[in-house]
Amino acid sequence: MAQGGRFNRIYVSIDFEGLPGIAGLTMLGPRSPQYSVGRLVSTRIARFIAEQLLEHGFSPTIADSHGTMTNIDYLEMPRGTLLIQGFPRMVSMLTGLDEGYDAAFFIGYHAAAGTRYGVLDHSYSGRTFHAIYLNGEQASEYLLNALAAGEIGVPVALVAGDSVLEEEVRRHTPWAVFVALKKGYGRYAAGYESLPDILSKLSRGIEVAVSRIRRRETRPLRIEPPYRLRMILRRTEQADAAELVPGVRRVDAYTLEYTADSAIEIVKLVEAIAFIGYAVSHIS
Repeated sequence: MAQGGRFNRIYVSIDFEGLPGIAGLTMLGPRSPQYSVGRLVSTRIARFIAEQLLEHGFSPTIADSHGTMTNIDYLEMPRGTLLIQGFPRMVSMLTGLDEGYDAAFFIGYHAAAGTRYGVLDHSYSGRTFHAIYLNGEQASEYLLNALAAGEIGVPVALVAGDSVLEEEVRRHTPWAVFVALKKGYGRYAAGYESLPDILSKLSRGIEVAVSRIRRRETRPLRIEPPYRLRMILRRTEQADAAELVPGVRRVDAYTLEYTADSAIEIVKLVEAIAFIGYAVSHIS
């Protein structure tokens, strides 16, 4: 443990859609013809961030957080790194995060469902959710995960991903460094700098984030509960099945609502509805 009771541990949650070099569905999953490109990019960036954090004296935990969550090549991880993989898991993109971490980094994060020019915009599951709202605000994975981390007492210190996410990050966690990894020109169109240039930007961002962490300038994100969740599903049969979940209220053919005092409970509920929606869409 570091001086002042700190732990010198950083949790790094890595998604896909906000990474550079990824612009279309052909890159997103093991059955996609260009998935190997996305996997290489994800692994290179994960290794680079781990190496940077180790140089700064932090023990990195890398949480593989896209799709089946087995995208990062374990053999490429540097000594001293913990890699969390596999799906489904307890708190999805934040599994393993606890109060023993100084901060969380969200890498490769993307726009919420329904964001204009957001590259591959979605919220947790594009096949299940048309849109998700929290307390009346469009909810991205960044926002729900930042609230869940904050509930544990862990601040988000760096967010890197689609440039359209920057405004939301600055509004909710202004102490967090934001690094733009890509710019959207449409749902399936993006521009990005060379990977060496991107890594240089990430290095500078990590340096600033580490400085803020050590100066205690970051803080956990907290919004006063209750949390009122509104989920608009893609298909009515998905809502037919999802309304069976205790506590879920059916508003109309496509819309469900749920209220909770815990952000972690909200994340778990969204993930459960995503599972149900995915399963129903494949059997109906």
